[in-house]
Amino acid sequence: MRNAETPVLKFALYGAHSSLGSALLSELLSRQHETVAVVGDLNAVDVHPGLRAKLGDLYDAASVGESVAGMDAVIVFASAPRLPVGADDLPPGRQGDLPDALRALDAGMPKAKVQRLLLIVDPAWLDDACSALLLDGTLDWTLVAAPEITGDFVLDDFRRADENDGNAPLQSLRRIAAGLVDELENPQHRREMMNFVL
Repeated sequence: MRNAETPVLKFALYGAHSSLGSALLSELLSRQHETVAVVGDLNAVDVHPGLRAKLGDLYDAASVGESVAGMDAVIVFASAPRLPVGADDLPPGRQGDLPDALRALDAGMPKAKVQRLLLIVDPAWLDDACSALLLDGTLDWTLVAAPEITGDFVLDDFRRADENDGNAPLQSLRRIAAGLVDELENPQHRREMMNFVL
């Protein structure tokens, strides 16, 4: 049960179709935050109390603005499979690159009056162009070095497992998700990169 003094926050997640995305959804829902999975196919998200799905395109500023309107923060797991892409100019099955996403986020989020971005990314993807886009942009971001993930988990795996479950990869993802949500609730690494050591 939620303490009446604890604020309910609203989060949009790009990258829900991944083990880490599922762990994040589970953690956000367990803390009773309102959660929106931004996806390319509404039928790809299972129904759970407190979870909504919205169509969106991570690489289009107007779509980002529409998808994240009303949220307190946006979470992007940049290396997640099946990131939502709706751009007509991209071939089927191909997604944009990180600079495209950063430009769309930097233009779309402020239009929706959302400033907080938690970007989970492989540090090898952060070239000078990406760093410049972040540093010169207006968003209140935190970079998280994408952890090495083993196992293929869905939301129900995290919802059913208890803390004593012997599945080490699942428990590692659960701890990472808890740390990420802690950072969203109480930011300590604004405009910095953080790592999780397990």
